[in-house]
Amino acid sequence: MSFPAETLADVPGKDRTILLAWELGNGFAHAARLLWIAKRLIRAGWRPVVFACDPATLRTAYEAEGIDVLPTPPHASCFAGTPPFRAASYADMMGVCGYADRDKLAAIVAAWDVLLARHAPAAIIADYSPLLSLAAFRRIPLIPIGDGFVAPPALPDGGFPPLGAPQPDVWSPAELLANARAVQERREQPLPDSLHQIVAGIGAVVSIPPELDIYADWRSQPAAGPWERPEAPPPPPDAPRFFGYLRMSHPQARLTVQALIDTGLPGELFLRDSQPGLATALAQAGILLHDTPPPIRDALARASLFIHHGGIGSLADAATTGRIQLLLPRHREQACNAKRALETLPGTFITRQHTNAATLRAELPKLIAHRRAFRLAQESAARIAARPETAWAALQSLLTRL
Repeated sequence: MSFPAETLADVPGKDRTILLAWELGNGFAHAARLLWIAKRLIRAGWRPVVFACDPATLRTAYEAEGIDVLPTPPHASCFAGTPPFRAASYADMMGVCGYADRDKLAAIVAAWDVLLARHAPAAIIADYSPLLSLAAFRRIPLIPIGDGFVAPPALPDGGFPPLGAPQPDVWSPAELLANARAVQERREQPLPDSLHQIVAGIGAVVSIPPELDIYADWRSQPAAGPWERPEAPPPPPDAPRFFGYLRMSHPQARLTVQALIDTGLPGELFLRDSQPGLATALAQAGILLHDTPPPIRDALARASLFIHHGGIGSLADAATTGRIQLLLPRHREQACNAKRALETLPGTFITRQHTNAATLRAELPKLIAHRRAFRLAQESAARIAARPETAWAALQSLLTRL
């Protein structure tokens, strides 16, 4: 579907409506990021409308600010191979959400067309939204935002850098581009020359410290940094303590939690997929188990060691608070994040697949009290906090171009 400019001009207030969206990825970090941005856009005179693949995430917080949260058009995975799905690059992420099936892609883009005509935004802020990016291509100014993984740079040939060690593509990027061009041709809209061109918009805002950008070696401009300048790293706790944010469906997480119980180390946990009876064992060991995720920076202020899976949000929190990190990656993106953090963030450690319970019981007491690792992590956090650059400033600069 196409709609002419004169149709948009009839929509009241269209010039100050800005659409924020996230189509892919686990919800909390994306929802929190868009809420933070939307609140500041309101202060700047914009009227934000948010589309989320999980509108229930932080709905109460959005409603408190008077911000509409609507569902994105649904999409289904195009992957029909033998699990697990392992993307070779961001092209495969585009393929799995719809680009690998021309008819599915056309249907999702048509659904976005209806929503764009209804809300007539002057601009779009897109967090991990490759389907919306095609619907808006060359019609509505689009600014992709997010961590390095969801805002990849282009290679000289228009492709994407590999995710970790090179491996065969799940789908041919040329096939995915052909599907996108066919959908655009059917809609009588501009044809992209590359997959990256579809998601590049008018300029990306990579909202992490450069130390955490898995694509840093391929970018012409470094990541913009956090959305706002972080506070100075909090001092160490009075005594060594840990905070863990883990999924108990992961084998290494189960081993690690049991080792924490066995060693009697003091600390706090928030666990997903927890098993019956575990709360009792943790209480007997003196470990505080949170029912809901606590404010991460507050929890880290009470800890010297942060144990987590290597999600980019958790890595950024640890990097800016200056805490020792123990990483238990669950999937490819987290493994890429962990590799980058091990190279650039002092005080970062990782468990391997062969790490056993005995090793964890022996090493965790040493790690939680590792003074040199803590000091190096604090120094790194102080350097990050001293930088004047922020992602919010980068976003404002792009918005002025509108």
